[in-house]
Amino acid sequence: MATVEIKGLQSVINRLNSLGKNIDTVADNSLRKSAYDIKREVEKNIQTVTAAYNGHTYKATDTGRLFRSIHVEKLGMCRYAIGTNVEYAPMVEYGTGSAGDPSVPHTAKVKWVYFNPTVGKFRTAYPQPPRPYMRPAFETKRSVVTMNMSRDLLRAAIEATGGTV
Repeated sequence: MATVEIKGLQSVINRLNSLGKNIDTVADNSLRKSAYDIKREVEKNIQTVTAAYNGHTYKATDTGRLFRSIHVEKLGMCRYAIGTNVEYAPMVEYGTGSAGDPSVPHTAKVKWVYFNPTVGKFRTAYPQPPRPYMRPAFETKRSVVTMNMSRDLLRAAIEATGGTV
């Protein structure tokens, strides 16, 4: 019976085992980078998306408040959220009234009156078309997140075994 000895195998095994202890950190860092990549895509969409309805062109940004509110929040290990706390953000994403996205429940009125407590006055609102900025960003970056995670985990495995990237 022949025996084969691989010199340095135990060192490689030890390095791979140590990678297991760091895998959460590698994955978390990769997801964090991807979350900020998605955030940049959301911001780009807010600045460029427009929609036309009844002869009017609507932009997703007017005052810049929605753009400035986009943020990344860490929810835990390997868990991130990209979002906004601006109350009218869903109305920009999905539209309003009869011009809104029909897959989202909302009024079909042609106009409606509401009291705006911020300015202390009644306002009349009219239908606005959807100007999606969040969903397209996630769709655009979905494969990039997977690719980044694969690349980062592979890089960590190669480095843990003493190789170079």
